[in-house]
Amino acid sequence: MMLPEHKELMNHFQKERHRKTKPELAEEEVNIISEQLSQSMMEQTKITIELFTAFGENTLKTGIVTKFDTQLKRIKLEHEDDYEWIKFSEILSVR
Repeated sequence: MMLPEHKELMNHFQKERHRKTKPELAEEEVNIISEQLSQSMMEQTKITIELFTAFGENTLKTGIVTKFDTQLKRIKLEHEDDYEWIKFSEILSVR
């Protein structure tokens, strides 16, 4: 027989075993990503952003960058009548 607290703790450790660590981007890569984000905002062109996910597959988001928030280190990505704020630290690549 297993107590609910023990089961919950075991599930937590099992999940943590599969956690990925975010790769560190080289300064050149960060500069390229910044340029692509700026270009999307200035030219109103769609881009696809790959976001890091600690568990499972990385996420792809497509849209147009409409705003930079340098204080909170994030961008506003608009896509089809909706938008979302994305932290710079979550971005792995831009296409």
